[in-house]
Amino acid sequence: MDQPERFVVSCARTPQQVARLRRLGAAHLRLWGLHDCVETAKLLISELVTNAVRYGEADEIGFSVSRWRNELRIEVSDGSPGHPMVKRPNPGEESGRGMLIIDALAKSWGTSLDGTLTWCTIAAPDPIAMSGFWCEWRSGDGTRLASNASPSPDSAIHWARVQGRVVAVAMGVPAVGYFWDLLSDAWRGPAEALERGEAFTLRMTAGPYTFIWHARPAVFLPIVEGAPAPHHPQGAVVLPPLRPH
Repeated sequence: MDQPERFVVSCARTPQQVARLRRLGAAHLRLWGLHDCVETAKLLISELVTNAVRYGEADEIGFSVSRWRNELRIEVSDGSPGHPMVKRPNPGEESGRGMLIIDALAKSWGTSLDGTLTWCTIAAPDPIAMSGFWCEWRSGDGTRLASNASPSPDSAIHWARVQGRVVAVAMGVPAVGYFWDLLSDAWRGPAEALERGEAFTLRMTAGPYTFIWHARPAVFLPIVEGAPAPHHPQGAVVLPPLRPH
């Protein structure tokens, strides 16, 4: 990652913004694949923004969350020149623990020279990537009928054969799907190509129907729900449309 990923926003200095900025910050961490950092970051964002609402002097709050290499940085500006201090309130006191929480959870924290901005950092290791294969069934005109992320050549071929039957049934030619599944020789070429780490396209026809199965090596970044989208090593989604032959 040559450039830091960063989200910046400003908003009115009102109590309602605490929950809003917490949600926005968490959403961007999930977008960057930093799921393990979300809960800690949400607590830090809540405390920093709450302090800005209570003690700030500007009408607006400036908020940013950025990721640079293996570090996540949260910044909140409020226009107040005061420098926050870590307090240790008595057990019966209901407030005054904000900076104590930040000091305990953050990797580091501090303020700008003029005191108007408070920042903190937490460790943000790169998300674990999974190598595998992105598989698709398409019709002859290029319409995607089914897709799947498979971790190995064997699982990619198994999915292709099973899903091929499903696709054929959906198109009204179930016998063709089962016939394709039984053609062991037809799947030998794709299996060997995937074992070598190569992409492969298999075209199958039956009367007026044409079906295309395509698989290619890919790197998948983990997400919360559903099948991960394939990424190249630099992080951009790789989903070029397949052209009918």
